[in-house]
Amino acid sequence: MLDDLRSQAQLLARIVQVLEIENHQLKEANTNLRGQVAVQGAVRDLTRRRRT
Repeated sequence: MLDDLRSQAQLLARIVQVLEIENHQLKEANTNLRGQVAVQGAVRDLTRRRRT
């Protein structure tokens, strides 16, 4: 019984660790995508700008 609980606790700790890593990777990817969108938006704005 105690070994079973210990095994379950270790499994849960590993699951939490994997989820934290994936969360970090998703945050980095989101930051990178936001940067790409900002760059693309800036390029589009420059190409659509009217001369005065």
